[in-house]
Amino acid sequence: MPYYFQSLVKDWVILATSIGFFAWIIYLTVGLVRRRQQSIMQKHLLDKFASAQDFAEFIQTPAGQKYVMGFTDTVTSPRNSILSSIRIGFVLMFLGVGSLVASDGIPGIFLTIGWLALSLGIGFLVSAGVSHFVAKKAGWKVQE
Repeated sequence: MPYYFQSLVKDWVILATSIGFFAWIIYLTVGLVRRRQQSIMQKHLLDKFASAQDFAEFIQTPAGQKYVMGFTDTVTSPRNSILSSIRIGFVLMFLGVGSLVASDGIPGIFLTIGWLALSLGIGFLVSAGVSHFVAKKAGWKVQE
């Protein structure tokens, strides 16, 4: 393979890895802001109730039950945690592969980050697989 082509591929991999890394940072930031806004909204909703009796009456309604079930599903759903582990695993794996390609086998920061990210990504994917297996064996609701 000509040197020019190797250099071009290396440059594109570095660019794609950098863009992917910054997109991941933006994704995490947006998720954090969304969770914070949802938490504030839930706090304001709870503040609207004058007493525990008013809140208990709200929970008895279909809208109140849907509100409580939606909150508990997002926190305790094995499906969400498994999908999150898969997502993080693939992002870390591609970050690791990109860094390994960028390092060109030369010891340095890219090589270290590459192997670390690749190992962590594989670990997240193995964790997701084990979680899925355990959830199926325990009879937990994995699919919706």
